[in-house]
Amino acid sequence: MEPGRGTHRPKRMFADTFVDTVAIRALGSTNSSHADELAHIASTLSALPVAAEGSSLGPVGARFLSALAHAAADGSRTVLALSAQLSRSNATAYAVASAYESVDSGAGARIAGV
Repeated sequence: MEPGRGTHRPKRMFADTFVDTVAIRALGSTNSSHADELAHIASTLSALPVAAEGSSLGPVGARFLSALAHAAADGSRTVLALSAQLSRSNATAYAVASAYESVDSGAGARIAGV
């Protein structure tokens, strides 16, 4: 369905598209730093102490500590997976920035006839 009168729907793309490859690489580096921080958090979560059976906390405390240990282990795995994704995004960001630069250089050479 076409829009009614008085509405405007642009159908053109902008020819002056600009990509800041320095910013893309900075994003990748920042993601890598966040990945390292998350890996440290995952390590801390997985190192939480778990009370041994027969602890002085009784059966309710033992069940609570068991649930806490399972939750910490699940959290650790989730945070570690997120860390891995962020780490991979660093390489992706650098590859994307390089691809943009390569395309820009190639386009410039074709336009100049070099």
